[in-house]
Order: sequence, then C-alpha cells, then structure tokens
Amino acid sequence: MLAKYRYLQWVFTLLLVVVSSSFARDWEQVSELPTWRIGDAAAVVKGEIYLIGGFDHHENLGGGAPALSTVDVYDTQTKTWHAAANMPTPRVTPQTAVFSNEIYVFGGYDRKGHRGARRYKKNVEMYDTGTDTWVKKRNMPILRDGFTTAVVDGKIYVIGGRVLDKKLGDGEATGLVEVYDPLTNRWEKRADMPTERGQTDAVVVGGKIYVLGGYTWRWVPGLPERFVKSIEEYNPKTDKWRQLPDMPMFKGWFETVAVDNEVYTIGGMRLENELKYIGNVDIYDPTVNTWRKIEPMTSLKTTMTVVVNGTIYALGGYMGAGRFSPIVEAYDTGFRPVEAKDKLPTHWGELKKSH
Repeated sequence: MLAKYRYLQWVFTLLLVVVSSSFARDWEQVSELPTWRIGDAAAVVKGEIYLIGGFDHHENLGGGAPALSTVDVYDTQTKTWHAAANMPTPRVTPQTAVFSNEIYVFGGYDRKGHRGARRYKKNVEMYDTGTDTWVKKRNMPILRDGFTTAVVDGKIYVIGGRVLDKKLGDGEATGLVEVYDPLTNRWEKRADMPTERGQTDAVVVGGKIYVLGGYTWRWVPGLPERFVKSIEEYNPKTDKWRQLPDMPMFKGWFETVAVDNEVYTIGGMRLENELKYIGNVDIYDPTVNTWRKIEPMTSLKTTMTVVVNGTIYALGGYMGAGRFSPIVEAYDTGFRPVEAKDKLPTHWGELKKSH
C-alpha cells in the first residue's frame, strides 16, 4: 500500500512538472538582423518592426562609422525582412515615436567624414508606412541628444537628455520636456523632469509617463559611473511630476517596454564594483511599487526592444569588447492587448541608445 502511495505521489509530482513546464516561457531566437546596426531607432506599426538609421557595426567596428539612412522592416507574422524607403537624413541615435500609421524620427547625429566630429541634428522627419514616403517636419526647438520619447493622447513628449551648447562643450544633463503635436506640427514647453538625466527610456502606463534610471554625464557623490536609480512619474493632464521609490538595483543602458501595466527593464549593464553586461529582465509594477524577475535573455548585452501583441522582441545588441549579437530574440508575455476602433495608438517602444 505504501509503495502504491509513493508511486501515485511520484506520478502527481511528474504531472505538476509537465504542467508547469507547459506554461513556462523562455526567450526564443526568431531571426537575425540583416544589418548589424548600433545606435539605430525602432518603431512598430501594424505588427511590423522598423529599424531606422544607426551605423553598421559589422562593416565598421567602433563608433566612428558613417550614419545610415537605410530602414529594415521585420514582419512578425511571416518572420521575414524587407527594406523600406531610406530616411532623408542619415543619423545615429535618433529617437522614434508612433502616431497612427506614421513614424516620427527626432534628432541624432552624423559625422564630418570618417571618424570625424559628431554633428548633432534638430531634424524631425515623418515616415508614412502606408505610402513608403518621408516628409520633413518642424525641427526640435532645442538641440540635444540622449533624450527619450513617449506618446500620450496623440502628443509626442521629448524628455531629458543633454542640451548641446558650444559654450558647454559636451553639454550637460537636462530635465527639459517639450511636446510635439503631429496634427498641428507645433512644439510646446512642459514642466521639467525633476532629475536631470538622459540615456533612459520613457514608458506609458495608464496614461502616465514613467522614466527609470538614466545617465547624468557628470560626477555626483554616491552615484557609480554617473548613473541614477531615480524613478519619476509624469501626469500629462496636470503637467506635474511625482517622485517614486528608487530602483532597487544599480544598472544602466537597459531597455524598457510596457506590457499589461508593467514596465520591463531588459539587459544593459550591472553597476556594481565593475561594469558587466547582463541579460536580466526585471519587471516593475508602478501601481503597487513592486519588482519581480523573469527568464533572462540568452545573451548578456545592451539591446533594443519593442513590443508586438504582447511579445517582446530584443533586436540584436552590443556585448562589449567589440562583440555584437545579430540575434533577434522574442519573449511571449502571454498578454494580448485589446484595441478599440478609432482609439489613438500608444507608444509600443522606442530606440535605443548605443554604448
């Protein structure tokens, strides 16, 4: 009888393992980048991922390579790549935002000759995915780089970074917030972000913008490698910022995307004793201020991420010491958004930064 009980207990345990495994999710390699881009921008429209600009790491090791104007498009349904019309202004580290079926590209830089000095841009250009054409829009009011973007109620918010001024040399971190209206092609000023920083992401949850971490470009007592742990929430309706508890970990150069009212922080570098590339995925719930972890990426890297129908895509990445991963990994969160008709689209995810 005891033997039979132990046998049934073993079968029950085995079934639990099988059932648990069937619901477990892992990162899956789904493709490879056709161009080994670093410093490009990413955007999603109707299930297609657009990779825009940057420089070709495969052809030109290091950051002195010429800026790209080419656009690679990945169809998440067919898992195939095709090219779109070239962007009029070649540039590295621009930022993107999506409104309707249009992709807006802000700022970035090119170089004066091979490995020449950086020439930063105020340019704003819009790509119409329906007609495969580009249109020039009104320039950014203030020249800056390292900023991030977010879209709420059809307005594009350009946040933080560093203001570039010849008198300031490389520039200083800023909390500057400007908002662009795609319908009127006009810019307006908004309340500054309390923490001056850049090289971060802004994500939208529940109609509010969240900015996590970032870089200051200057030494601050107690901050390793000039990175910050600050989390701040912006309410576009009241034009006010609110300080939230800091991130519990020190890491930088990570990507953030929002899925089902949670913020996923993906990859980057761990900022303890020494800088180390990581594949960690830490998830922040801003409504209850809690953190949890999920399966890490298969590679330790800084990457670029977007979300398509509940699936997160990590698009290549830099692994340090001149190494680049062209792998496109996907993680299915299990969440499926419901899109109401005539509802303004949200900002799925954006570019990112090159290290």
